[in-house]
Amino acid sequence: MTAIKHLLFDLDDTLYTDASGLFNELGLRIEQWTLQALNVNETEAKALRRRYFTTYGTTMAGLLLEHPEVDIDDYLDYVHDLDITRYLNPDPRLAEMLSRLPAPKSVFTNSIASWAERITQQLGIRGYFEHIFDVRAVGYRSKPDRHAFNWVLATLNLPGEACVLLDDRVSYLQGAAAAGIHTVLVRKGGQVTDGVDFAVDHVLDAEPIIQQLLQSV
Repeated sequence: MTAIKHLLFDLDDTLYTDASGLFNELGLRIEQWTLQALNVNETEAKALRRRYFTTYGTTMAGLLLEHPEVDIDDYLDYVHDLDITRYLNPDPRLAEMLSRLPAPKSVFTNSIASWAERITQQLGIRGYFEHIFDVRAVGYRSKPDRHAFNWVLATLNLPGEACVLLDDRVSYLQGAAAAGIHTVLVRKGGQVTDGVDFAVDHVLDAEPIIQQLLQSV
């Protein structure tokens, strides 16, 4: 087995969970932007959001493919313009876990870098991550697009087998697995399946798995 050289962590619903209503507000902003930009009503905006996410993996991907005329940077900036301090607090237990994992770490998110910066700062864990790989960095080709994984691996100068990704979406992990990356599903009630090597209910539960992988050669 190739030695593990880098740990990749998804951000939203992985490093933190939606226990406070943050995702609800984020979803509302997605629908508000869609309503205004595409000149549709509220019901249509909700339906488009669901369809794009189901079909393409993210609302952004659906907008890029079906509405190339829209300003996708305006979309990304608008939907992430939230006061996260109303929803999130520092997470000392997560910080302690990250401090015990003796490998370089990065955030790999379909969100934007400024959002990831603010979230990780608010959680008190920003200093544990060498890089934030966001959707703009990978040319708006978000997970599970193979290009996104290839770009991250090329930037790290590592093969997939030397990396681990922790993420809450099975489809994203399957994209990672296709690039040779070891995968850990972080979702309550999640199950091991094709493309998912391990499954845990919460990110804190993943520490023994990661330690085991780090010690395997």
